[in-house]
Amino acid sequence: MTMNVMQMMRVTTAYLGNIQYFGKLAAGARIEAQENFQKQTYRNRAEVMTAAGVRTLTVPVVWNHCAKMPIREVRIDYTLPWQREHWRTLRAAYAAAPYFDHYAEKLAPFFDGRTYRPELLFDLNRDLTGLLLRLFGLPDALRYTDGYMPLVPLDAAVAAGDFREVISHKPRLKRPDPSFHAPEYYQVFADRIPFAPNLSALDLLFCEGPQAGRIIKESTIVL
Repeated sequence: MTMNVMQMMRVTTAYLGNIQYFGKLAAGARIEAQENFQKQTYRNRAEVMTAAGVRTLTVPVVWNHCAKMPIREVRIDYTLPWQREHWRTLRAAYAAAPYFDHYAEKLAPFFDGRTYRPELLFDLNRDLTGLLLRLFGLPDALRYTDGYMPLVPLDAAVAAGDFREVISHKPRLKRPDPSFHAPEYYQVFADRIPFAPNLSALDLLFCEGPQAGRIIKESTIVL
């Protein structure tokens, strides 16, 4: 992957994106701002490690399944107490992590519906992604697309720098990414649960703390 392609990289918006996602942002990827929402993607879900194994956290959204909805217009559904449930899950999962207490105070306000209640999913993702970039010590000036480009066919997407579908939890969409090396690090339940690669970058932050930003940068390779 050439520097020119790296500079043209595109990713989707993401809720508590994974390590691969933050590696792309650190390398200069732009966040797709002109697409339509797609369900069952990292746009509104994240994977974390719990005592029962990997768990998916999903932000519920108000969405007309029969109509296309621009990603920047997708509203969050607050009829469900998702903020409280997500924070409860994170606290239970990472209370014993080496750096949870160090970062919890900065993250907790984003899960308190009394003080933080963004209407749009895009705004929630922007705020959390910016915060995590700062906590990682990475540049937090998010870059967005100003025009929509059709998706590159999956078999050619990585070479073209189009990671909008490639960074996915769906096995049928995943493709080898030679510009990313999933790092191994200590995880909270390592004594009884096998290591799970490329979870939400929160997992890396709580487990590795100040080293997380360096690990993210080292996971991304400019070819």
